[in-house]
Amino acid sequence: MSLSHVLLGLLIDQPATGYDLERMMRTELDPIWRAEFSQIYPELARLRRAGHVVLRVLGPRRGPRRNRYRITAAGRRELQRWLGAPPPPPRSRDDLLVRIALFDALPPADRREALSRHDRAIADEISRLRAEPAPRGFRREARRGAVEKLEAMRRWLKTLSHPAPSAGLPTLTAPKKK
Repeated sequence: MSLSHVLLGLLIDQPATGYDLERMMRTELDPIWRAEFSQIYPELARLRRAGHVVLRVLGPRRGPRRNRYRITAAGRRELQRWLGAPPPPPRSRDDLLVRIALFDALPPADRREALSRHDRAIADEISRLRAEPAPRGFRREARRGAVEKLEAMRRWLKTLSHPAPSAGLPTLTAPKKK
């Protein structure tokens, strides 16, 4: 997924400044996408050079000017092309899954407590997302999908905490000595 397509998608409804775009990402696309100002402004410059957005400078008589970006017809076509193309196979940098993959480095007695901390963090994130005002349209559906994904992660973590004897999962605690 590219930041350029996310920005084009956010500009589809109305022109916006870089600040507005960062705020929209934070309020409407959290937790599925995030970008910092240091990423947004260079990407807007690339989109402008490609002809996908146009810039209008708004400025008060005093104070800093504001740059407002609007998607062009070429930008709309590019967004539609990207939305219609099949996505690549999912590849992600998932901090939690990497930690679980490296659990063998933890002393066995600490693994269950680590899982419990991860579970609490996910539960807190689910609560936070449910408390936030819901975005509109398909952005609401994407948020709902993110919450369901987090809930599935919690269910999976519970299987690691309490594996069925026949599951063949590694143990979280040190084996009992005979």
